[in-house]
Amino acid sequence: MTQPNMRYEMMEKGIFIDPMINMQRIGNLVRQLRPVKTEHELIRIGADADGGYLVPNDLSGLKACFSPGVDNIASFEQHMHSLGVDSHLADYSVDEVPQGTIVKSFIRKFLGANSIAEFISLDDWVNESEPTAKTDDLILQMDIEGGEYDTLLACSKETLDKFRIMVIEFHSTETWSQGDFFKIVESTFQKLLLTHAIVHLHPNNAVGIVNMNGFLAPRVFEITMIKRTRARIQGFAELPHPLDRGNISHLPDLQLPESWR
Repeated sequence: MTQPNMRYEMMEKGIFIDPMINMQRIGNLVRQLRPVKTEHELIRIGADADGGYLVPNDLSGLKACFSPGVDNIASFEQHMHSLGVDSHLADYSVDEVPQGTIVKSFIRKFLGANSIAEFISLDDWVNESEPTAKTDDLILQMDIEGGEYDTLLACSKETLDKFRIMVIEFHSTETWSQGDFFKIVESTFQKLLLTHAIVHLHPNNAVGIVNMNGFLAPRVFEITMIKRTRARIQGFAELPHPLDRGNISHLPDLQLPESWR
């Protein structure tokens, strides 16, 4: 363990050192993230690379897609448009949506825990953009570069219930090894798993695997979830899925460490 004096000396130099948590705690959480199989087959929406995701084929009757985090392409949103579901987009880091993209709306805001300055909460965004949306009316596709934890933890159950399907990219898994932050991670997944079941998990091959004191984890991974009330669980899903594709097309797709499968 880091000696207290050394720790404070490093803090004076702008470096924070903290002991890592017991990796068994992360292992216990990861076991809860193992995807399950349901009666809904998975289909690929979007590109055969970054921006494409696997979702359960339970899209009939969806009212809108919420897609925070805007890239220079919008293959997921365009594919959803072709299926009759238009998207609300949000991102403070860009001035407009990619050229030629058909959307319901665009708001120049980051998603966050509270609506303040350049941030908007998921509750406020949904209520303002789809005020008549009811349970199971919506789909969420979220890639907000690490802002997902506080955004989801602050979101009300009423709003989460409106999302029939959620596709979320989780970032910076290496930070889970810090005790105080891992409490936030645990709480985030505990909240999501109360109402939604994970049906797919795919590691992002752009940033590789991190070794946390012997526990291997993808630094970034995507999960797909469906409302538990809309699916019958039929055991665990097999990974990888035949429709999986590497986010970076010229690199080999990343294989999940055994502890994640």
